Amino acid sequence: MAILPNYKDIIDLVKKGSTLEAQEKILELREAAMELQEEKLSLRSRVKELEDQLSLKQQVQWDKPYYWTVRGDSKDGPFCQPCFDNEKKLVRLQGGKNGKWFCHTCKGTFFDSTYQPPQIYRPGNNWPV
Repeated sequence: MAILPNYKDIIDLVKKGSTLEAQEKILELREAAMELQEEKLSLRSRVKELEDQLSLKQQVQWDKPYYWTVRGDSKDGPFCQPCFDNEKKLVRLQGGKNGKWFCHTCKGTFFDSTYQPPQIYRPGNNWPV
């Protein structure tokens, strides 16, 4: 950004009768003000984004093989580990039956400590193989 004209310079131009030059200086100030407003909005947006990321990071808890969000006594999830680590997105895992979970976003399959492989039955009798 260029050096901005100051208020005193504009007043001096008006007193000298150089109104056209004074108007140009006022336009320069207006343009600079607009640029500063845009920059301010951009910086506020970035600060909000970083605050949200920090807040999320403080709420996310790793519990192998997935993440949970914890707010006070409330626990929500589970969420996909690769999706959160790579994209910073909380993607809810589906399933959970017999400890097997699936992510519809990255197509990952996860097995927790309660996982039990399916039992295979022989035709004609109900004894597992």
